[in-house]
Parts: sequence; C-alpha cells; structure tokens
Amino acid sequence: MTRSRGFTLLELLVVLLIVGLFSGLSVAWLNGGPGAALQALDQLAAQAQQQAAVARHSGQLSGLRWNGRQPEFVRWQQGQWRVEPWRPSAWPQALRADWPASGEPRVIFTPAGVAGPVNLRWQWPDGQQNWRWGSDNRLLRGDAL
Repeated sequence: MTRSRGFTLLELLVVLLIVGLFSGLSVAWLNGGPGAALQALDQLAAQAQQQAAVARHSGQLSGLRWNGRQPEFVRWQQGQWRVEPWRPSAWPQALRADWPASGEPRVIFTPAGVAGPVNLRWQWPDGQQNWRWGSDNRLLRGDAL
C-alpha cells in the first residue's frame, strides 16, 4: 500500500501566488471603471453642499472652480479668491469639466444662496454627468439635465 503524503510547501505557495494574482487583478479591474468617476463626483457634490452651507451661515463668499486638473474650492478674502485646503481623495485623471480652467469660480456660494443658476458637465471616457445649481442652493445631478 502506498501512503498519500499531502501537498508540499512549494505546491501550496504556487497556489497562493496564483490566487493572489487573480484577486489583485480583479480589484484593479473593479477600481478602474466609471465607479471611480462617480465616487469622485459624489465626494465633490457633498463638499460643494457643505461649502454652500458654510457660506450661508458665515456670511462669506466661496466658490467652485476648475484648475485644469481637478476642481478647487475658493474663498473670497482680501479682494481675491484664495484656494481652500480641500483635496479630493483620488481625483481620476480622465474625469474632466467641460468648462475652462479659470481663477474665477464657476459656482459662487453666497449667504443668500448660489449667485445664479449654473449648469456644469463632468465628462470621462465612459460617460458624463450634468449638474444644475439652482438659486435656491439645490443641486440636481443626472444624465438628462
């Protein structure tokens, strides 16, 4: 009779290596899709609504502008727009605004609400999302706007 001896350490390490490679590839595949763009836009929308609330309660002007690579929040201080220390956790490079980079904000938050209705479009290779800020400080998001 022959005795079964089980797996060797080398065989177990090869199996673990293969499982690790497949799991790493699947995680990279999941993070690369439109989910990253939508997650970044969700984070930006939440921060924008917080900036609007701060402007409403503090009486200071603030705004949202595009610097060519990512959005920035700015505050009006001493006669000029100064960048607020907000950084998105991971802004996808392919996610772009359809409005030009500028030192002036596209959306201005005032104590009375948004200075005026504004339409914004965010684009990435697989899709787009439109934003509409109403003068009542309400943000509508969606593809059909």
